[in-house]
Amino acid sequence: MKMLQHSRFGEPDEVLELLEQDLPPPAPHEARVRVEAASLHIGDLKNIAGEKIMVRNVKSGDDLHVDLPQVPGIEGVGRITAIGADVKDFAIGDRVLLPWQCGSWREELNADAERLHHAPEGDAVQLALMINAFTAEFALRDLAPLAPGDWFVQNAANSNVCRIIVQLAKARGIRTANIVRRESARDELLALGADVVLLEGPDLPARLRAATGGAKLMVGLDSIAGEATGLLAECLSDGATVANMGLMSGEPCSIPSWILLYKRTKIVGHYAGYNIAARTRDEQREIIGELARLIGNGTLVTKIAATYRLSEYKEAVRHAARGGSDRDGKVVFVMDGA
Repeated sequence: MKMLQHSRFGEPDEVLELLEQDLPPPAPHEARVRVEAASLHIGDLKNIAGEKIMVRNVKSGDDLHVDLPQVPGIEGVGRITAIGADVKDFAIGDRVLLPWQCGSWREELNADAERLHHAPEGDAVQLALMINAFTAEFALRDLAPLAPGDWFVQNAANSNVCRIIVQLAKARGIRTANIVRRESARDELLALGADVVLLEGPDLPARLRAATGGAKLMVGLDSIAGEATGLLAECLSDGATVANMGLMSGEPCSIPSWILLYKRTKIVGHYAGYNIAARTRDEQREIIGELARLIGNGTLVTKIAATYRLSEYKEAVRHAARGGSDRDGKVVFVMDGA
């Protein structure tokens, strides 16, 4: 069984190694899964680099503890090839979503069956990107009460999570106002169902108010941080919530005091891992099952930049590290024989 592993932190193309490993039989509570596809997220690369922004294992408080060596890979999809004696909910041949943060950059793994979710038939490459889908889902569910006709505002709107938000919102009658940095993103977002697409700029608040007819704008999703957080907050109505989920600028969120004081703006973080963890096991299965169904039947689509084999890992991680139009979608490992 081939796998990627690193024994020290550093640049992914320098510290990763392609190794062979024999797996033991699955324990009574485990299932053996043959991986079909595993995504490469920016979070994976930050984990390998040892950046504290991404937390693999937090033992207590702010104490970041990562056991090395480790196999990267936040998520993936595969098929069960063997089951332990105590596993009741799965059978050999079932397709499953791998547990989050399981180390999916390998051909096979033994996984706790309680952490697996059933997956439908469909494109394995798309199904290996479930985290994007539930990050989008919980942004619409949890950041603010939203009814049909309400507006959801987001910057970096051509990112993969934001593109899924557009698709989910459209199906629910929620309108989206989307802020982008390049004109070429406009037509793609409109084709997905976006209601408004505007280029970032100093006059953005006025243009957005005009484009939305002066509607109440009570929630904005920020993926950029830095001064872009303040610009997004200025676009929103009094008492609105700004939720940050990314640091594309590499800078801390910056909001002018007058917006916080006089517009009563709230700023929160959006990390969907906490949202899913707050649900019961049955609720998790229902939510993830429905998202997987929409991905499997092609209703929800993520833009794919390229796929690579594990043996091509240097090219894959370099491609995944690019930003914006230089990457142009998600990068995914597809395993030999999948």
